[in-house]
Order: sequence, then C-alpha cells, then structure tokens
Amino acid sequence: MTELIGMAALAVGGYWIVRRVKRKMAEVENRISRAAANADPNGRGPKLVLDPDTGKYRPQA
Repeated sequence: MTELIGMAALAVGGYWIVRRVKRKMAEVENRISRAAANADPNGRGPKLVLDPDTGKYRPQA
C-alpha cells in the first residue's frame, strides 16, 4: 500500500513539475518574442569582416 501512495505522490509531483516547466517556457517565449519585436528592423547590424592585418573583425565598409 505504501508503494501505491509513493507512486501516486511521484505522479502528482511529476505532473506539477511538467506544468511549471511548460508555464516557464511560455514566459520565456513571450519575452523573446517581445524582444524580437522591439529589435532593430534593419536586422543584426553591419556585416563584420576579418581584417587580415590585425586579425580583428571590423564592420564592412
């Protein structure tokens, strides 16, 4: 009988955890969507190219 109660408690706990994770994933998705909507409409910015003299990336001229 105690095994049955233990399994039921694990099932309820697992169900609760899955619901919390799904809710958190939806929050993160909403936050990312809002950030993307407020992002620069022109894209990521200027393309970077490797400067062979210095080995650093600079905006493409």
